[in-house]
Amino acid sequence: MCRFLMAMAVLLAVPYLGLCDLVWFDGSRSEGGPPGKLLSDNDGYYGDRILTGVEYTYERPPDNPPDRWRDDASKFGRRLLDGRPAGNWWTPVGITGPLVVTFDFKRTCEFSEVDIDTRNKKVAIKLQVADGADGPWQEAFSRSLEDCPDQQFHRIVLPQRPRGRYLRLTVEAPGITWLEEVLVWGDAEVTAERPEALNPTYPSRDPSSISFESIPGIERTAFPDARFWAWTADLGPMAKQPAVWSQVPTWDAITDKPLLPARAEVRDSVEIVMARNETECLALALTNTSWERAWETEISLSPFRNAAGRAEDKITGVVRVMGAIPSRWYGVNLGPMFRAGNMLPPGLMRRYLTNGSLIENFPRVTLSKAGSAVFWVSVTTSAARPGLYTARLSADGGPSLIVRARVLDVTLPAPRVWLQTYSYWTDQFPFRAADRPAKEVAYKKFLGITVWNGFPEENTPAKLAYEKKKTYYQVWGIGDYGHQLYGGRIDPDKLTDEDAAKIAELIRGHVQKARQLGLDYDEWYVELTDEPGEGNSRAFGAVCRLIRQADPRVRIYCNPSFWTGEGPDGCRPDEVIFDALSGWYKECVDVSCPLYLLLRNRPRSMTLFDAPRPVRAFYNVCTQSAKSERAAEVELYRRMAWDAFKLGWNGWGFYSYYAPRGDPWNDFDAEWYTGEDLPDYIIVYPGPYGPIPTRQSEAVREGYEDYCLLTLLRTKRLDRELNTILSEYATGKPLSELRLRALKVVAGK
Repeated sequence: MCRFLMAMAVLLAVPYLGLCDLVWFDGSRSEGGPPGKLLSDNDGYYGDRILTGVEYTYERPPDNPPDRWRDDASKFGRRLLDGRPAGNWWTPVGITGPLVVTFDFKRTCEFSEVDIDTRNKKVAIKLQVADGADGPWQEAFSRSLEDCPDQQFHRIVLPQRPRGRYLRLTVEAPGITWLEEVLVWGDAEVTAERPEALNPTYPSRDPSSISFESIPGIERTAFPDARFWAWTADLGPMAKQPAVWSQVPTWDAITDKPLLPARAEVRDSVEIVMARNETECLALALTNTSWERAWETEISLSPFRNAAGRAEDKITGVVRVMGAIPSRWYGVNLGPMFRAGNMLPPGLMRRYLTNGSLIENFPRVTLSKAGSAVFWVSVTTSAARPGLYTARLSADGGPSLIVRARVLDVTLPAPRVWLQTYSYWTDQFPFRAADRPAKEVAYKKFLGITVWNGFPEENTPAKLAYEKKKTYYQVWGIGDYGHQLYGGRIDPDKLTDEDAAKIAELIRGHVQKARQLGLDYDEWYVELTDEPGEGNSRAFGAVCRLIRQADPRVRIYCNPSFWTGEGPDGCRPDEVIFDALSGWYKECVDVSCPLYLLLRNRPRSMTLFDAPRPVRAFYNVCTQSAKSERAAEVELYRRMAWDAFKLGWNGWGFYSYYAPRGDPWNDFDAEWYTGEDLPDYIIVYPGPYGPIPTRQSEAVREGYEDYCLLTLLRTKRLDRELNTILSEYATGKPLSELRLRALKVVAGK
């Protein structure tokens, strides 16, 4: 674990660079960074861009298919900018003959590159630029059908950098001309008369009823001017500083009230207690003491130094700033935590975050009048010697705060756990930095995640994640039989010898692949289908037996759900579940992961789930909990580890690390993308160069480290203390208190 933490610290310390190799969505690569600022409002791009508010019209509207929203012919589809270059049949637009589309960027632009994605391998392309809607048109690029390379994605570089407000694109292919996505790069004017088209997700609120908000957009933090005067009077001489530091809850609600720390709560130092190889975090607020003016400052965290004053490289700190993001169910809350070098561009910061304009230049931040900013400080030890280390968190021109890290003589073990999130990574369209997968995998491993989808083949995240006897690979095991099984289309009484032979051939193929990759049987397993229930459980068991016949050493995964949405917890009762699973579950399932709800009030079913096997785990479905500040939602990801340990199990999981139902930054748009009002299942947000954490994602790591610490107590036979801690956990004692007590027990403090 120590070596991994050191490698992680080195990787995350590498700056997020604007210039780097890029991997485009079609697999092509380029050097030297993006071709300019993105001027077209294509979804899914988080790098440097200008929100021009571009609109487009067709000379002759496409009709095969038309540019309409899904199946509703009355709604314009915006398909050329939707960030989806491949997908369902309705993704492209098409027409017989030339397809002519004119883009209006609402301002003068300088064009450096235009990228066109079609379904035609050969197309004639012409680009023209004009200042007015009616021309005159200046030709910027032309290529005939005969001269077109045989490819679907065309990057048209414009070295002359033509200028204009309008861009006209003409594309023509033999037969039907299809067009899927158009991306335009360059630079553009942004003035008071022509501002960016921010289209914020959260409407401006009438502030007439209050004087101030600690965090803009979070009404819970609002307070009248009289309360501000009382607060500054209580501060006394400290009110003469431009701002004051205070510690706010790390895992509980931060913005459930104004951020006006009482005099006794103002801090010039804070302390955390750590093991020699872990990460601990704390949240700190910086509050402006002036009601007359905003205050701009730059935040910095010095290296940690030991008692002798020497810089120590085995303990490192990172400071992030927290963004306020609106949600459908929880209002506006502090969510994404930004690190310098992986910020959204200013336009997107202001579109998605109510405090975006104040933090968009982090590490420079602006405190609004009487307002606050909240920072997340993470401290990581990597085989650090026991002792006291200090670093200084500074606000330039204002107060500083000493961060003390007291490292105890405790080294956490690294027990092998099964921790699954059912998703891979955040990404962006139309390209990603070449090192993005490595950064993402490093962060997921940093959280303790051990389960990866698919075999660790070249150029996959699973390959980057590989660590002998630490990693699990979940493999889709039986091809189309899995889809049939999911849909309840397999009759277990009608499985034939031919079916058995086909399934055996698939299993033998997996075994051969695993051997080629040097994997043992305990490093991978097969998934038959997702969330079996009452309708397909017998068939699931029958297929399991066929796999056992093919190779009894192959491990089988099962995550029973039995979800109906009815009854006290939405799942079928104990007797139904037991009857459906008995006779095969205990004998055939090696990686058991029932829905967490099935562990309650179902004693007969629990005898099946609790039976000895290589992996005993459970999973949770965590809808929208990453949008909340409440401890119940924040710590849910941490408590799963405690629940698993208390059961004596070695695994847990949740859906999902990153599975948005539309724009992950916009919590109000799912229906536009999916046709259904579904929430985002995410605990991280996508940045231009990697994931942007939340407290929920950090809580996953806290839970994993808690599990390691509890394992250490058990290994050291500190059973009385361990049982007391677990009993107090069951009563709802704060996890931070229990963790600190466990740490001190091991250290003998």
